[in-house]
Amino acid sequence: MQVLHNKSQTAFTSSCKCQCAPNTAPLVPSLKRRALGAPGAVFQQAASLWHREHSEKGKRRQLSGWSVSAAPRASSVMAAAAGSNPKVLIPVGTGTEEMEAVIVIDVLRRAGADVVVASVEDSLQVTCSRGVKLTADAMIDDAAKYQYDLIAMPGGMPGAERLRDSAVLEALVKDQKEGGRLLAAICATPAVFLEAKGMLAGQKATCHPGFSSKLSDQSAVESRVVVDGKLTTSRGPGTAFEFALSLVNQLYGREKMESVAGPMVMYPYSV
Repeated sequence: MQVLHNKSQTAFTSSCKCQCAPNTAPLVPSLKRRALGAPGAVFQQAASLWHREHSEKGKRRQLSGWSVSAAPRASSVMAAAAGSNPKVLIPVGTGTEEMEAVIVIDVLRRAGADVVVASVEDSLQVTCSRGVKLTADAMIDDAAKYQYDLIAMPGGMPGAERLRDSAVLEALVKDQKEGGRLLAAICATPAVFLEAKGMLAGQKATCHPGFSSKLSDQSAVESRVVVDGKLTTSRGPGTAFEFALSLVNQLYGREKMESVAGPMVMYPYSV
C-alpha cells in the first residue's frame, strides 16, 4: 500500500520514537526496519542512497515534502521476500472493506512484518467498498511467486467475491493451508471464499453476521475472533484491531502484541 508523507509529518517523526510513527520502509527498500521512528536524517540518508543506486535506471520519483523515492513495486515484493521478518500477504480487490484492509496492514507493519499488498484486479489501484482508493504493492501474479508466513484476507462486498474468484489467490490459499502456515480472513470472506471453496472443513470459524448462516459449523459464529489451529477468522470492521493483534500474537508472541497495542491506546481486550 502506498503512503505519502508530507513536510508536517517530518517534525513529528523526528521527535516521536514510539510505534505510532509512520512506517516508510516499503518506500525505501535499503532502509532496515530497525530505523522505524528514527530521526528524519536517517530517512534522508537512506533515500539518498536509493536515489544514487537507481538514478541511472530512470526510476526515481521525488515526493513532496521528504526526498523519499517510491521504489519499483516489484522490487518491494522481492525485498520483503529476502528479509528476515515474517512475510505477510494481504490481497485486495474491488469492493474490499477498506477499514479491515488498512487496519490489518498497519498493525502488522507496526509489529515489523514485511507486508505485501497484492491486487487481484487488472491494475494496482483498487476502489474499496466505500470509495476509498488503495494502491497495492504488486499484482497477485507477481506476489504469488513467493511464500508467506501469513495470508490475511479482508472482507467487504463485492471484495470477498473478487478474492474468491481469483484463481491465483485460490491456489495460494490452498498451498498455505496444505503447508500448515497461518491463514486469516475477516468479515464476509470466511463464508464467501473459504466456506464456498471447502476450506473450513472441520474447523471453527466466525464471519460477518450477514453471512454467518453460510458457515457449516455454527458453534463459534458469535465470537469476535476465532483461532482454530492455523486459521484465524473475525467478524467485521469493528473487530479488525482485535483480529490484527491476534495475528501479531501468533507471529511474534504476546509481548510484541502488547507493545504494538500500547501506543495505539487500545481498550482492554482479550485475544
